[in-house]
Amino acid sequence: METQVEEPLMHSVLVVVPTLGTRQPTPLLAKLVQQGELVRPLGYDVEVLLLDNSPDGLPAAVRAAAESLASYARVPGPGYARVRNASLDAAEHHDALVFIDDDELPADGWLAALLRGAEQYGADVVTGPVRAVVPDGAPRWLAGGAALRPVVSRPDGLVHGAVGTGNTLLRMATVRKSGLRFEPAFDRTGGEDTVFFGSLVARGARVAFIEAAMVVEIQDPDRLRLRNFVHRAYLSGRRCAMTEHALHGPASARHKLRRAFRPLRGLTRIAAALLLWRPPFLALGLADLAFAYGWWRAAATRHRGQRLM
Repeated sequence: METQVEEPLMHSVLVVVPTLGTRQPTPLLAKLVQQGELVRPLGYDVEVLLLDNSPDGLPAAVRAAAESLASYARVPGPGYARVRNASLDAAEHHDALVFIDDDELPADGWLAALLRGAEQYGADVVTGPVRAVVPDGAPRWLAGGAALRPVVSRPDGLVHGAVGTGNTLLRMATVRKSGLRFEPAFDRTGGEDTVFFGSLVARGARVAFIEAAMVVEIQDPDRLRLRNFVHRAYLSGRRCAMTEHALHGPASARHKLRRAFRPLRGLTRIAAALLLWRPPFLALGLADLAFAYGWWRAAATRHRGQRLM
């Protein structure tokens, strides 16, 4: 029987909130600082950092950090990967880095659940569910938020699959050992997190899912518009093709065949929506078609050797 070497306990934790300055971060920062204090008796020293990637830097962001007893840092120059790499740099002397987006709010016990998952499962990466919430009176096609974020429920433990940076703990010893950084090629498009974590897992990193480490995603008004929802699906399809190419190379014939089922599912959903009058089916069907169009268009561009980013 193989003897597992127990990983040393993590003590120093950095929680990072990237912001473009379009949202008020004070409620989130206050919650994060509070949760950091709650895990201090367990031996964790937690710092909360607001990373400001707004065009000129915002005095309001500086005030929000100061009022919440969080740290503040400016990241000049726009870019998804740029901000993520600034997070890695800030966490250089910490044991763990935790990402949470500025449009999210953590559930009670969220940070403790992430830390407990890392220790319990010896995980290098820990993630939890993200649930979209919509205001009362939101359009029916949103299905209470389920159309935006399908509800994921699974047992706690080690898992396989894609990981993002919206609700994630990362063991910094694993990052330092891998030497990985977020790819600047994805600065404008997003998808840098998919490539980073996919590369980390390919090097043997272990990922754990913890149900109690849940955050709720607060929706900006434009996300509640069907046109915007479909456009985001198109961009997601393009981004998916780019990240798959970065991780695995050109799409195989088998993979293309599997992707061909996406528009078929979309047409089936639209037909069901019209027959049964189910607005969520219509929205999801249109999103399937938009995603497939974005994916195939990006894959074809890649096949011709053209740049997408």
